[in-house]
Amino acid sequence: MNYDPYTDEDPEYRNTPLASPIPRPTRETCPPLQSHQHRSDPYQQNYPGHNSYHSASQISSTHSMHMDTSPNDLSNRQIAPQIEIQKQSANFLSCGIPYEEGKSINGLKIVVGPIIEPDYNQFCNKDVVQLLIDKKKELKNIPYEKFTSARGKSNLYEKVGQSIFMNRSASKLACLDALVNFTGVKRYDPVKDLAYGWGITLTGDQDYDLDRFRQDTMVRECFKPCYGADGTGNLYKEENIRHFANEVIKGTKNEGADFVTADGEHHLKQLILCQIIAMFMTLKKNGDFVLKLFDVFTPFTAGMVWILYRHFEKICIIKPLPSRPANSERYIICRNLRERNPQIVNFLFEVNKKFNEIKSSSGGSQDVNEVVDFNEMSNDEDFIDYLKMSNMKIAIKQSEALDELLKYNSNPELRSPDQEEYRRLCFLEWGLPIEE
Repeated sequence: MNYDPYTDEDPEYRNTPLASPIPRPTRETCPPLQSHQHRSDPYQQNYPGHNSYHSASQISSTHSMHMDTSPNDLSNRQIAPQIEIQKQSANFLSCGIPYEEGKSINGLKIVVGPIIEPDYNQFCNKDVVQLLIDKKKELKNIPYEKFTSARGKSNLYEKVGQSIFMNRSASKLACLDALVNFTGVKRYDPVKDLAYGWGITLTGDQDYDLDRFRQDTMVRECFKPCYGADGTGNLYKEENIRHFANEVIKGTKNEGADFVTADGEHHLKQLILCQIIAMFMTLKKNGDFVLKLFDVFTPFTAGMVWILYRHFEKICIIKPLPSRPANSERYIICRNLRERNPQIVNFLFEVNKKFNEIKSSSGGSQDVNEVVDFNEMSNDEDFIDYLKMSNMKIAIKQSEALDELLKYNSNPELRSPDQEEYRRLCFLEWGLPIEE
């Protein structure tokens, strides 16, 4: 006789107690979940651009052999959250003002004055900036070791590191390259993607260490360090910039470089200025430029961005994922230089002379505060709106990241997210090899 085994006609079912004598599993009684972060996923390998990883399905399928799968227990099971890397997009701003080759742009001027706090409402929002300043003050009394530990735990992308490169900065450029493809490289191969380049830096502790490069990059054959006319590498000296530019122009048969990068430093306005001068003298027409910045709140830095905006087809300000979220670092990407214009180079050299004069005479009380008339910039509402929104977004995210850092500092036992998995997903997205 056929009957339903899950009715009272089945004596075993009828005698089953309503309350199970077996205690429900809890986080304390369950064994720890085994990590699956190093398991290869054939679907991810076939589609390296895919940017999400559903780790919960792997955990549930693996542990179903060891756990009771009744409905009550399923509802209490701890499911690992889905891991996804943040979607980023490069929002470019194009200049609608007609550009006249060989001529100087309007609004250029040099304003020297006392060092004062800027009006944060000009290029951001005062309340947003003040909140950020207050958050930074909370970091002052944290010991350095505790600070670095909390910073590392709170950053989802802390393990991204340097990948196949020498340092983290190159991974940031690889992230940006995946967004805008300014190198034309789909997957980094140090043998196939040979290029020739020049660089200038200070001698001494800041000098290039070519022995640290991978041998297969052929760095000694493909890269030429330059140190200027006086051999110091000091970019603040006009003769050193001109010497470096001559080396690049001669080496490219008067065409100029395809791509220029510069690593700006915090609170070093003159360095950013001189790096931009060197770019204008070495980058070829339709070439691309990437510059690291730390703030665009002041009239000076906003003016430098305006100059780039006017001389390139389009610009984008973005903070790449490998850049620690608790700092103010950001990058400006400039696409398609309109021309190598000597007019802007001559003006910027005058600004540099003014910086050098101030350093030798003012005793640190004066500074170059403006290089572009604010009225000229404010007439372009698209530019001002873009700059304000970019500054506000980055400042708000930085404040949120500082909250996370402070949380991990107050609770050192908090577990950090699966940073290795975020690293793996980033490398798949950016076309970098995953070296376990």
